[in-house]
Amino acid sequence: MTVPAAGAAAGATPTVGTNAIFGPDTRVPVSPTTTFPARATVRLTFPGGQCTGFMISERTVATAGHCVHSGGSSGVWRTNIVAYPGHDGTTAPFGSCAAVRLFAPSGWTGSIYASTPADPAYDYGAVQLNCAIGTRTGWLGLGYPSQPVTGSCTSTQGYPIDRSGQWASKDVIRAESTSFLYVRHPLVGGQEGSPVFYTPDPDDWCPTPPRLVIPCPCPPPPDCVCPTPAVLGILARGPYGTGPGATNNIVTRITAPVVNNFMQWR
Repeated sequence: MTVPAAGAAAGATPTVGTNAIFGPDTRVPVSPTTTFPARATVRLTFPGGQCTGFMISERTVATAGHCVHSGGSSGVWRTNIVAYPGHDGTTAPFGSCAAVRLFAPSGWTGSIYASTPADPAYDYGAVQLNCAIGTRTGWLGLGYPSQPVTGSCTSTQGYPIDRSGQWASKDVIRAESTSFLYVRHPLVGGQEGSPVFYTPDPDDWCPTPPRLVIPCPCPPPPDCVCPTPAVLGILARGPYGTGPGATNNIVTRITAPVVNNFMQWR
């Protein structure tokens, strides 16, 4: 489902799930934010709140679904979204772009013909911008594993509301399901929509790297060289429900259908 951003209804700060920090807060500041992938990590602001996103093309930002639509058939689209790639807490080294179109799957927005709740498995979306800022920042690749990834190490970075600037953390995937990955990356409001990715580390700190299927076109152009980091999922919500989701933060998993949607929204 898509809607012109200018015609959307007003939205407030996302309130999906409960944010959580398990044990010590392991977030570290990202500086400078002009390096990759920090410059392709985006602070998204809108009236009453903010989220994180990440560039997936020269003018499209991927994020959590509830960052663009509050969810369900009775939900509303957010308005006046502005994207600041690589914001360092004080300045926007790449400037800003305004949203012109918002996207989310119908599984998140619900049916327009019935009272349908949002399905957490579809908590992802995208923001199309009014300028091609990604030509300056680059963008992240999308990948989905071809084998189980529990035990694999991941990184994430985003914009929490309790701290200024961009912050990153590392953690192991604690469990997985068809639609979700479960992690203990610290999650505070504003970090929803952050990319969760595996990046080969020169110190080989991660003993279980996932095998990835990374679709083309591979950014950035013109060479189609499958990039790292590749985003495995989108940090979406704190502990929720039963099972592993009750004791971990929840990541919307990148799958082939999710990639197909993002490719259409690019």
